[in-house]
Amino acid sequence: MRYKLLLQLLFVLTVLVVSCNFSRQKPEETSAQDTLTVDKLLEKFTERINANPENDKLYIERANYYLTKDEVELALRDIIFAIDINDQNPDYYITLSEAYLALGDPDQSFEGLEKALALDPVNKEALLKKSQLFLIMQQYDKTHETIQKLLAIDKFNPQAYYVKGYALFEEGDTAGAVRQLLIAVDQDQNYFEAYMHLGIISSIKKDQLAVDYLKNAIEIRPDVPEPYYQLGYFYQENGYIDEAIDTYNQILSFSPDYPFALYNLGYIHLVFLKEFEKAVDYFSQVIKLQPENVDALYNRGYAFELMGNSGLARQDYLKVLDLEANYPLAVEGLNRLDEAGT
Repeated sequence: MRYKLLLQLLFVLTVLVVSCNFSRQKPEETSAQDTLTVDKLLEKFTERINANPENDKLYIERANYYLTKDEVELALRDIIFAIDINDQNPDYYITLSEAYLALGDPDQSFEGLEKALALDPVNKEALLKKSQLFLIMQQYDKTHETIQKLLAIDKFNPQAYYVKGYALFEEGDTAGAVRQLLIAVDQDQNYFEAYMHLGIISSIKKDQLAVDYLKNAIEIRPDVPEPYYQLGYFYQENGYIDEAIDTYNQILSFSPDYPFALYNLGYIHLVFLKEFEKAVDYFSQVIKLQPENVDALYNRGYAFELMGNSGLARQDYLKVLDLEANYPLAVEGLNRLDEAGT
């Protein structure tokens, strides 16, 4: 058994791609020196506000800073201060929408975008974010309606075509989705998410174009494991085992604890190569990272069983059933061991 991650990854990408447009980029982990610098930056924002408390722009600057730090409640407070001073700036309501979405309140987020559009009906950013919000809420007709309004204003807008393509895909129109995604990458040849989505759709169709699309994504973001994983999975599913192994190992060269690559390497060594000891090693690494991963536990147990180590196999099967009482393969494994008297 292996991870069935194709559509799961697609869902994850949906959340990441759409959400990234509603939030600021989060800084990397900081050292003590970096933290001191950050604290000084916050002090600087606050000093400027104290010196000029009626300057709405200063509150928005600090709010945007808070959003980068996931301090959403503090950001929201500053946004409201800014709007109290100046309620005629549509950008402030867009930022307000971002904060509410980060708090998990799509209704308030939508209301913020509506206020922005009431002030500026052709605000492209507000229309894009509104379409993304409709997409999150799976209101596809409204997604398309909003995208059409945006494209009537600006036909060169790769994000708009991406959202339109994503909505079509979720509605089951794969061909239409591909057409829109191709427009997106034609307009922006560095559009990582669009290449990823094209790669995933092609993978589902077992189309060799998946390789080209995913390699394009890798070229754009060589430090991100997901396109390598999807490419390796495509190779694995279509019988290119050596290529799959090489691709998963590329992930481990810069992300050695990436559990999906470790798992699939375990699966390949278990099912395709019949190298059971190596399979055990890979599954053990996954279990160390994810102790409640029942798929990895079962497959390690099955590898032990095929090696003739029934005691360790039984331990893993029992552990699986402790975690998931009706896991059928573990039940079958225990039955096999009982029938063999081992």
